[in-house]
Parts: sequence; structure tokens; C-alpha cells
Amino acid sequence: MARDPSNLVSAALRHVRDAEFLLDQTHGRVSPDQAFHLAGFGPECARKATLTVDWFDKAIGHRMDEKIEDLLTTALALDPVAARYDTHSWSERHPALAGWTEQSRYDRTGTRSQATAEALVSEARQIVDGLTLALWMDGRLPGGLP
Repeated sequence: MARDPSNLVSAALRHVRDAEFLLDQTHGRVSPDQAFHLAGFGPECARKATLTVDWFDKAIGHRMDEKIEDLLTTALALDPVAARYDTHSWSERHPALAGWTEQSRYDRTGTRSQATAEALVSEARQIVDGLTLALWMDGRLPGGLP
């Protein structure tokens, strides 16, 4: 039986929502650096939610760069359910996401511009919403959408 991806989907949606909030200028304070940092975790969690084998997500870690593609290709070959969601080669299809790393949390404040963060948040929203919908349509989110 496949594992329940609900917690990872919930986390993915939260990361993107929080990143969007950090870029919203209506509340008077923005933080493009923190929005950039959080936004990358959205697709990362959503990708892991598609996996049905628990240990694959630990092996993949938080990485989104090309170095993880070989491991991800192997994981998807061994996990045909996850392969259906097309979560590889993201750096080619999502250029803003290709520039993200979990190590961005250590970048100096002011490293990311509003436009750079907005580009990543936009891509993250697209990826997370698409994978959430696909998981829901496949009946893999028990109880409905998180």
C-alpha cells in the first residue's frame, strides 16, 4: 500500500503560501530572501509526496539541482506510481527553481531581489498546485485536499 502523502502536500502548500505572504507589499514588510528560501521547499515537499517508497525521499534530500537527477531517475524507475508525476528535469523546465538550494538560508540579507523571489514563488505555486491536483485526482490524498 502506498504511503499517505498528505503531510508533505500540506507542508508544500504552506511553504508556498508563506513565501507569497513574505512578498506581499500590502502589509508593509517584505522579505524576498526569506520568500526565496521558503518557496523552494514547496516543490521539494510536493516531489517527495509523489513517491510511494519512504526511503527515496531521504535519499533525494532537499536537492533540486542536476546532480540529483540520476538518483531521482533511479527512484522513479523503481517507483512506477511516482514516475507518473513527471518530477524530473525540473531545472530545464523551471529556471527560477534551478537557482534554488536549501543553502540559500545562509545567504546575506539583500541577496535576492523582489523579482527573483517572485519568479521562484510563481514557479513553486505552479508546481505545487499541479502536483497537489494530480495526487488528489489519483485518490492519493485521503480525505480530500489539505
